[in-house]
Formats: sequence, structure tokens, C-alpha cells
Amino acid sequence: MNFPDDTDALLKRFDPLLRNLTFHELTLLNRFVVDRIKLMQKAGALVSMAQFRVGERVTWDGSDGIIRSGIIIRLNQKTASVLTGEGGYWTVSPQLLRKQEE
Repeated sequence: MNFPDDTDALLKRFDPLLRNLTFHELTLLNRFVVDRIKLMQKAGALVSMAQFRVGERVTWDGSDGIIRSGIIIRLNQKTASVLTGEGGYWTVSPQLLRKQEE
């Protein structure tokens, strides 16, 4: 994710509000923030997942730098199960997948 660099403006805006909160209030606020972030990530995964179908050919960049390809055999709640031509089986985040050009 790319964010505009407005960190100083945010700090100036939130610092006075946060300074007056108790430990309990800050802990509760943290829980709300974490829950909101998880919800946003889940929504992003659902949007990405909706672009793909079982049987579709896809590619992705592996963590080792190798471009891998395969066929989606299952769409899970958060990941896609992909079978590669070498018989490998991968679970991949839908945000990392690209439709393979035929």
C-alpha cells in the first residue's frame, strides 16, 4: 500500500486526542483499529478473489523470485489453491495472482 506522506499532519491531529486517553481507552481503541484493518484486508481479498474462477490459468511471483504458473483448483476463503505443471500444489493470496495470457 502506498500512502501519502502526511505523517506529521496526522500526528498533529491525533496527538492531543490520544494524550488524554487512559491505558484502558487506548487498549480499546487499538482493538477497534485492528478489527477495522482486518475487515478492510478481508474485503480486499474478496474483491481480488472475485476476479478468478476454478480452472483458470494464473501466474504469480514466488518469494524466491521465480515466476510460477498453474491452474486454480479451489478458491478458499482467503487463498486460491493452485496446481502447477510440475505437480506442485500452492496456496496463494489472490492479490498476488495474475491471469495468465493465453
